[in-house]
Amino acid sequence: MNEHKQVAPREMRSSAGNSPFQAKQQKNQDANREPDSSDSDNSMNSNRAIKSSDSADKPICKSGLNSAEVQPVYSKTDSPMQLSKESLEEAQKGVMGDPASNELFDPNFYKNLVATRQHNLALRPLPDSSSAPKPSDVVEEHRVRARRVQSNGEDSISKIVVTQTEYCGSGVFSDVYKGFVVDVNDKNHAKQVCAIKKLWPDPSKEDRQISVWRKFDHENLVKILYYYVCIHPKSKVSMWTLLMQLMPSTVAIEQSKYILRGKVLPVIYAKLWMYQTLAGLSYMERKGYMHLDIKPDNLLVDKETGRLKIGDFGSTKEYSKSVAQNWYQVTRYYRAPELCFKFMRFDPTVDVWAAGCILIEMLTNRIIFFGNNNDDQLLKIFKVIGTPTIEQLSQCIPEHHIDSNLLKKKYPPADWNRILLRYNQSVSKHCVDLIERILRYECNKRLRGREALNHKYFSTIKDPRAKLPNGAPLPALWYGSN
Repeated sequence: MNEHKQVAPREMRSSAGNSPFQAKQQKNQDANREPDSSDSDNSMNSNRAIKSSDSADKPICKSGLNSAEVQPVYSKTDSPMQLSKESLEEAQKGVMGDPASNELFDPNFYKNLVATRQHNLALRPLPDSSSAPKPSDVVEEHRVRARRVQSNGEDSISKIVVTQTEYCGSGVFSDVYKGFVVDVNDKNHAKQVCAIKKLWPDPSKEDRQISVWRKFDHENLVKILYYYVCIHPKSKVSMWTLLMQLMPSTVAIEQSKYILRGKVLPVIYAKLWMYQTLAGLSYMERKGYMHLDIKPDNLLVDKETGRLKIGDFGSTKEYSKSVAQNWYQVTRYYRAPELCFKFMRFDPTVDVWAAGCILIEMLTNRIIFFGNNNDDQLLKIFKVIGTPTIEQLSQCIPEHHIDSNLLKKKYPPADWNRILLRYNQSVSKHCVDLIERILRYECNKRLRGREALNHKYFSTIKDPRAKLPNGAPLPALWYGSN
């Protein structure tokens, strides 16, 4: 294969001397960063391991705060509903008021006095298992008032008991735990297993995230069950908390297991997860939204059932042809060429491009466009799929000025059959055709929606006799009929 057709192993990193496993961990840390950090440096998470200088001298309460800083510290049986009006008013002092346009943050409702973990990177748990918080620091139980998301859009107020049982991991702006919730209004008091996502402060962003997320109701999108805000009685720090459907794993985690064994993901999973990703994106486009952070870590899966749900809508934006958006979107390796060109009137097909990149990654264990920064990312795209023609650019970034020097060196169009078969001999001609029709410069011609779901590549997973490797039937699939 010509040099310019080389693609980077998924676990490869630029730092020499790392073992494949260490390199894989470093790649995952890079992929988990928010888009705004992906092209600068590696300092985003450098403070996470720093401990407070005096923390060793003070006892730590179960929420992770120095107990000397929290007055009072509540027991498991304490509830905001049991506190006096004077206590609530005292806790509200110093809390910044909310804009009148904020439809979700009701100051008379969100006064959950819970000693939550501070919004401080130094106090946050590290993402690796060796430094994950001890069970005594993780297990928490809180009685709070929350909004319960209803399918009709009329969210109701509920009294719930939230029990946090296990730390899962951290992103740049959030921590995720496993746990369960009990709705006090439920006569059966049934425990519902859930994921608990705690969002670090950016009130405007999180308000938007919740206001958008709660509108989605699709089998291939993670659903919010409840949401609420806790305000710390002493520090006045507030934190959004989302209770969501729990999925046991991600595409990134499942693929990593095969990488470490020197194998590729079985084709049946690549097909199933690609199909469900396209189905979820089709629904979002019909609703008028772009996800803008499609990557393996945000595709939540249950390998035992084959089910996939798209998660993390922190970057999601409403699409409008007349509105220019910030081009700096999507984790770099999955960034569409129009974004690399800094084009600001992109559309939902940038998500489809990212999905196409992930399909290749699942089939080959390779990041197909392994750029070191935004400019290098564009160059990697040129080298793999060819230098774009003027006609292609007119359908990718219309009326957008670019440096003509970018197009001087001509790279030939991709030979996808050759590229894919080099790493996976089981790749079919239908798979090659699907990728060719997704990873193209012309945005309006990228295969998506019902046409993509009807592609022949997915015909085998629509066979009612098809089974997963464990013998289980395939999950029910959405065909774009609603």
